[in-house]
Amino acid sequence: MRYLFLSLIALLFISCTNETPKNVAERVDQLIAEDNYTQALNILNDADAEETDTNLNELKEKTYLNYGLYLEYRGPEGSTMRDRMTSALEQYIEVLKINPDNQKARTEIDQIMSIYSTMPDKSPGDEIISELNKLGFDY
Repeated sequence: MRYLFLSLIALLFISCTNETPKNVAERVDQLIAEDNYTQALNILNDADAEETDTNLNELKEKTYLNYGLYLEYRGPEGSTMRDRMTSALEQYIEVLKINPDNQKARTEIDQIMSIYSTMPDKSPGDEIISELNKLGFDY
């Protein structure tokens, strides 16, 4: 009886924590509004594309773009400008992996890299530069 009860509790917990196909987009929009991008991306990565009514790639693109904008312009309290800009570039790279034609991400990358170009000894790092070069940027 004890095991049956624990099994039912576990099943109830699991069923309550899974996102249903219809509320994935709503939940992601809510998390974006709360600046909770990591959780939004976790939901999207866990969602099954075949079971959802929404286009997961569009939601991921939107989430990565908003995450990048958040990091670039507001960022977490106490973070350095360089950390925020490097992290924003990482998010914009993810956007362009999904949609290479996303002009907002391209514009923000150009803006950040133009700031880096004014600082002779500063760079977002070789890995970021390499990723940007793969996406057609010449830095």
